[in-house]
Amino acid sequence: MLLSNRVKFLLDGLAFCLSVYLSLWLRLDFSATIVVGQYSKVLIWGTVIDAIAGIVFILVYKTYRQIWRYTSLKELWDIARIVFWEKVIFILIIQLLFWNLFPRSVFLLSPLISFGLMVFPRFLARFYYDGRFRYFRKGGKKALIVGAGDAGEKISREIAGHPELGFNIVGFVDDDAKKVSSFLHGYRVLGKIKDIPELVKKQNVETIIVAIPSAGRQTIKKIYDFVSSFPVETLVMPGMYELIGKKISITSLRSFNLEDLLFRDPVFYDVQRVGHFFRNKKVLVTGACGSIGSEICRQLALSGSHLILLDNNETGIFDLSNELGGNAEISPVVADIRFPRRLEAIIQRYCPKFIFHAAAYKHVPLMEENGEEAFHTNVVGTLNLLETAQGRAKKVVVISTDKAVEPENMMGLSKKMTEVMVLAAAKSFSDTDFSVVRFGNVLGSRGNVLEVWKKQIEKKEPLTITDPAMKRYFMTTQEAVTLVLEASMLPDSGNIFVLKMGEMIPILELARVFCEIQGYVLEKDINVEITGIRPGEKIIEKLWEDQEQVMETAHQKIMKIMPDHDAFSWEDTVHFVRSMEQRIQEGKPVQVKAEMMRFLERLS
Repeated sequence: MLLSNRVKFLLDGLAFCLSVYLSLWLRLDFSATIVVGQYSKVLIWGTVIDAIAGIVFILVYKTYRQIWRYTSLKELWDIARIVFWEKVIFILIIQLLFWNLFPRSVFLLSPLISFGLMVFPRFLARFYYDGRFRYFRKGGKKALIVGAGDAGEKISREIAGHPELGFNIVGFVDDDAKKVSSFLHGYRVLGKIKDIPELVKKQNVETIIVAIPSAGRQTIKKIYDFVSSFPVETLVMPGMYELIGKKISITSLRSFNLEDLLFRDPVFYDVQRVGHFFRNKKVLVTGACGSIGSEICRQLALSGSHLILLDNNETGIFDLSNELGGNAEISPVVADIRFPRRLEAIIQRYCPKFIFHAAAYKHVPLMEENGEEAFHTNVVGTLNLLETAQGRAKKVVVISTDKAVEPENMMGLSKKMTEVMVLAAAKSFSDTDFSVVRFGNVLGSRGNVLEVWKKQIEKKEPLTITDPAMKRYFMTTQEAVTLVLEASMLPDSGNIFVLKMGEMIPILELARVFCEIQGYVLEKDINVEITGIRPGEKIIEKLWEDQEQVMETAHQKIMKIMPDHDAFSWEDTVHFVRSMEQRIQEGKPVQVKAEMMRFLERLS
């Protein structure tokens, strides 16, 4: 039911037309006869003056254009001010013309009555929309909201006001003992999180909504353990990191992700500190369309940075620049880091103060078969960037991987060479800071194991696992970006930074939890196929080598690695890379992997 502006205008007008009559009626002990008989002159003139003044205020402030179903405290305050000033004018006119006729109680009762008559239909409209479905409509999936805080309040209000969402709230649960048995928007806090299984059975709950953005990983895991045994839909409010710059809404809810169930709490960065640090600074991101590069761009866009997006993916650059254009100043650049003159022209044109180098080939088996391409992009491209940025940028942060630790595959070797070049550049040049950020496996990146498994489940195929004994460190895309941004603000140059990532996760355990989230039991509903170690893969990946020294940093979740050897000289490193590049370009036979391994063996 939507009221037209004309109807709302008439209802607001009645609030002033009836106020004098109702004031007299109350004053004279509810006697309509006395009001109409003995006070007819007072009634007529008072009503005319109050109505005219009220209608003028209504037309000036356009109260009838408000959407009454969304009436808030601000609208109530506006109405109170309108009534106050209208009554001031009304009383002044009455005092000038009829000062000896009007009972003084009218001047006290009239404002209250007008305010009440204006507010009542607005609350009625809110009740109609927010309350009618709660009390009269029985359809919709029964939903239990976990968390009776700000997020839960917003979600419940949105559900109550939008029946098309198809939910019928049965109540809340919250571990705050003070909230248990209290009410929020008429819905009772039925118990604590541990009571979820009993409430699911008792209330026939069909959907559980976890509305705790600040919840740690252990809390999320506890909730999941309680609900996973029931055939209920479970929706999760994203964490505070994911909600940066976004409004808490029913549309932000999502199903459980494997990232929610990692066996440690996520790492967040200081939003205000990062925002202040990068505000109005020019930042170049290479590989801007990749999983890590695009997330770096999204977070820096919220900081008010001027972003130079560089990638050789034309469509990706187009889409990303359109996505971020409303939040920051964007300069999209289609270019390839393998061409040094093009890089030099870009850096000279935009003069970035910070450079995040995320452009690289990353797929291990593919790079084993295409070693020259891995070398040309990952190694030569990085050298081009280091040479071009030296003396121009304030800081360059280069992305590496745990596969660079004791590398056995082409991708890992190329990243090890990247680290060597960065350390050599940091040792040789003092006018630009160079550092490396080393990642574990990133959940959420394109082509990661979760994507592969999800497609296999959709096709009803067995989950492929290379080796049951395999273990990996895992981090989310958001944590990876946290590491990059925080590391870029540390004053050190010539260091490799890693995140404290807790314990390694066995790949078989990861597969088990992944299947549970999809509603399956591994090796019962979903088979496992052991494929064996692929070329270049290792059973266990480490974050640093045994001889590398690991130290604390100013950030409690970030460590820096200090190699126990002197880095190659910049000149030797450049000579090796450029000679290899020339031979590859000339089409001469080059054993890229073997020659890189021989070069790197000189470090030990």
